[in-house]
Amino acid sequence: MAVSEKQNLLKHADWANLPKNIIDSIIEKSVPPLSQFIRFGSVCKAWHAAITENRSLRSKILKRCHHQVPFLMITKSQEKRGLYNIIEKKLHGVELSVPYKRRCCGSSYGWIATVDWTLAIKLINPFTRGIIDLPSVDTPVVNKFTKEDEHEFHVKKVILSDDPYVNPDNFMVLALFGASSSIAIIRPGEKTWTYTSNLETIAKDDAIFHKGKFYAVDFRLGIISVQVTNMNGSLVSAFDEKIIIPPEEEGDNAFKYIVESSDGELLIVQRFISTYGPYRWTTNFKVLKLRQHANHVARLVEVRNIGDDALFLGDNCSMSVAASRFPECRPNSIYFTDDTILYTLEGSIDMGIFSLETGCFQPFDDMDPSHSDMPPPFFILPTLVENRVTHPCQY
Repeated sequence: MAVSEKQNLLKHADWANLPKNIIDSIIEKSVPPLSQFIRFGSVCKAWHAAITENRSLRSKILKRCHHQVPFLMITKSQEKRGLYNIIEKKLHGVELSVPYKRRCCGSSYGWIATVDWTLAIKLINPFTRGIIDLPSVDTPVVNKFTKEDEHEFHVKKVILSDDPYVNPDNFMVLALFGASSSIAIIRPGEKTWTYTSNLETIAKDDAIFHKGKFYAVDFRLGIISVQVTNMNGSLVSAFDEKIIIPPEEEGDNAFKYIVESSDGELLIVQRFISTYGPYRWTTNFKVLKLRQHANHVARLVEVRNIGDDALFLGDNCSMSVAASRFPECRPNSIYFTDDTILYTLEGSIDMGIFSLETGCFQPFDDMDPSHSDMPPPFFILPTLVENRVTHPCQY
């Protein structure tokens, strides 16, 4: 067939009425970034329906999109947020409505966590306008919060075990709260949070869901695991708690993160901080790998090279991606945001990219400093779902 005949055939092809199995096959063979799926769904109504109406296919797409490079969500006004693409180095024109003008205490699978003065937590999906209301994580005490906005710092971080859109009946929410960053967990259908026994009672810095268990790291490099043991039982959670690595005798000036590498291993990242008055800035990062073997004591081993991985740390659920799958994403690097609870006069400025190979920092390009009276930026994964809540969770 001549080239002109092929071009004419493609030009007059009925793309909108391709057989459903062919459209599904095209989608399944697509790969992130998410923009590829969005462009696909924008071709015509039939192709858009192929993504939004096929729940099984949409779940597969969402799971793959969970491993893409996140956007940086920035504050544009008290109720509007914007998205900055740190790979393409540009601000997208989209504005998302987030009716919350304070610091967000978590970002997982496209859902952001907020907390009010009663310490009730709300999960908001700014892409779908989905909302999940959770009960108070702690009992507020009269005059407990001496400042108007102090309650937003009482909850350090909220993470999800899975995307509520993918697994609406079987996900869990973990909150680190209070002065010692106690752990509370809740599941769909539960009316109250269930609290762990606070093994070692050392303040936790970060937590993650990994291979069926929650893992938390404290500021002395102690690591615990928490497994919910009655997932199909009563609506009151029961836990199996274990000390994986006991905390060291003394802490240091490093904030700790726990993240799963792209090959499924747990990494502990130490973020070393220097302070001067109200100012705080990151001076270095150090990465440790958790070694666990049967019948052997777990230990942390320093790694100076994380290979193809790029880590994303901050108020979001700590995550990694394989950089080689995303042009311009830097391997063996750490992307980080300003997750301090103190806003300086210059706004959130402790953000950028750290190269483990060179030990050098680079700020995000073309990023204007945030206003001092606005919440700091954080990483977020866009959600590919229809613009409505398809299965809200009730508590």
